Amino acid sequence: MEEIRPISLEDINEVVRITAMAYPGSNLLAPENQKRFTERVRDTLDNDQNASFHGLFREQRLVGVMKWHDLPMNVHGVPLLTGGIGTVAVDLLHKKEKVAKAMLRGFLTTYRERGVSLVSLYPFRVDFYKKMGFGVGTKINQYRIKPASLPYTSKDQVFYLGEADREQILACYHRIVRQTHGMIKKTERELKSFLEQPEQVVVGYKKEGKINGYLVFQFQRCHDENRLQNDIVVKEFLYETYEAMAQLLSFLQSQSDQINRIVLTTADEDFHVLLSDPGNGTDRILPSVYHESHVSGVGLMYRVIDVTGFFHQLSQRRFGKESCLLRLNIRDTFLPENEGSWLIDFREGLPHVIEEGTADVELGMDISDFSSLVMGAVGLRKLHLYGLAEVSDEKAIPLLDRLFAAREKPRSTTPF
Repeated sequence: MEEIRPISLEDINEVVRITAMAYPGSNLLAPENQKRFTERVRDTLDNDQNASFHGLFREQRLVGVMKWHDLPMNVHGVPLLTGGIGTVAVDLLHKKEKVAKAMLRGFLTTYRERGVSLVSLYPFRVDFYKKMGFGVGTKINQYRIKPASLPYTSKDQVFYLGEADREQILACYHRIVRQTHGMIKKTERELKSFLEQPEQVVVGYKKEGKINGYLVFQFQRCHDENRLQNDIVVKEFLYETYEAMAQLLSFLQSQSDQINRIVLTTADEDFHVLLSDPGNGTDRILPSVYHESHVSGVGLMYRVIDVTGFFHQLSQRRFGKESCLLRLNIRDTFLPENEGSWLIDFREGLPHVIEEGTADVELGMDISDFSSLVMGAVGLRKLHLYGLAEVSDEKAIPLLDRLFAAREKPRSTTPF
């Protein structure tokens, strides 16, 4: 007999053992690390209303563990409850027994039954989750900047932030969430957690007593034999206004006397324009003469788990200003109940799922690529060019490209 059910306090030791062996790089088998992780699991079970551990049990034996998250997300300006999954761990004795597949399917089915239409995850392997219908999201770019390369204006409104500023930091963050597609609301627990990490420094820009941006960072030694050589690693950098951004960058620029490089990760594709020297220190030249400026990575992946539900929930969001009757054909082999063909009537961009009609054009693709498309991570024209989308009439490609075009790609700073 196989079932997925919430983890109980009696299961904690098995949860820790399975997770420690599934992620040996985390060194959770070390006594102190094991103790801390056990306390975190217990705290989640007792106190976290937005996250829960679930396990796959076979013959009453725990063989796999996962952590589910309720994630309130801004999706194209619409606040949606979405799902997230992390800490997917399979007992070493049960690898290659489709445990992860069963857990993922249980997660998707449960959230779909709850009325959730969109979920996301950070993949341990992109190809593994793409086969399960997850589409790639926005790439991030990691810069290693000489502080002197940053612009300097003024930093007279930058102050240290701490526990006393908790409510203001949260208010600033949530104002940014409301303006940013893909951002996820931060819980009080998350904020408390990062404010209590002693190795992290938090500074913010204040204007008339109001926080309009903040920077979270820590120091990292960059030379094994010289403790005076350090980098600043930026963990979070958020701002509402140009002034907030400029002053926080000025603060980083002013560290040039003691800091080797600023390690800053951002989804901003144009960040290099701000830098006098965007080079990352490798001194590599790409053909013919392009200076290496950053490394990029693919991470957060999205999956629509209820196609019609997604359009219903975004019925007041305009997909451009186009009008057309679209026959949408979606393949979803991992979640067959989500596979099908639907008529979507776009009226000046507003989507309506209808039962009957003669389509102006048909569009077909896999659910993974559809998820990337509707989240704005890739355009329809590119999907068609790459052979990942079929269009019944190629003359309609410009219209469909405008229909699904996003003002901005999804952006998230929430780890889970």
